[in-house]
Amino acid sequence: MADDQPSWRDIGELAALVGHYAWLEEQIFTLTGAWASGSGVSGSAESREGAARAAESQVWSAAASRRHGLLAARWVERLPVRAGVDAGALVTAPSADLAGAFAALGEVEDALVGVVVVAGTVLPWLGGIYLAHLRAASAVTESSVADVLMEARRIIVSETTGGQSVVRNLGDESELQTRTGDLVTQFVQIVDKSCVFPAVPTS
Repeated sequence: MADDQPSWRDIGELAALVGHYAWLEEQIFTLTGAWASGSGVSGSAESREGAARAAESQVWSAAASRRHGLLAARWVERLPVRAGVDAGALVTAPSADLAGAFAALGEVEDALVGVVVVAGTVLPWLGGIYLAHLRAASAVTESSVADVLMEARRIIVSETTGGQSVVRNLGDESELQTRTGDLVTQFVQIVDKSCVFPAVPTS
């Protein structure tokens, strides 16, 4: 983050961006919280191996839910205060397609399947968005936002490593690829086909 970064983003654009971040963190908080609660483990807990798989996936999910809930709250706190603007109304999905992808992910009942998609696809993508914003952020006008970006990046890197370790230790790779293929493909296509919310200006 360089001091000479031009202030190309106005307060309205920054507010929209931070609102999208808050929405995304809220989605991850909700999803991982549901998996942590054990509301659905796809019957895999009937065996000893299944019980271990469910337990470790739920432990990871519980810790991730707590951290992303806190990040969502921190993003809401950083929404610019503007006269006549409802800050809460800014917490919206970046796109209808992305909202649909998260809704589909919400249908997942097996916690380990959820960990595969979130740790393998969602978090690396979001971490990349945060890094791009951090590199382009104005040190003068976006310092409080940069603080959260740095913290979020650290959390995402750690969670990605931890989640992928859980998957390697517990999952049958071919089975999980089959069960998560459509979800991963849907998410990647949505992200690839358009820049959902650019963190840097287009050239």
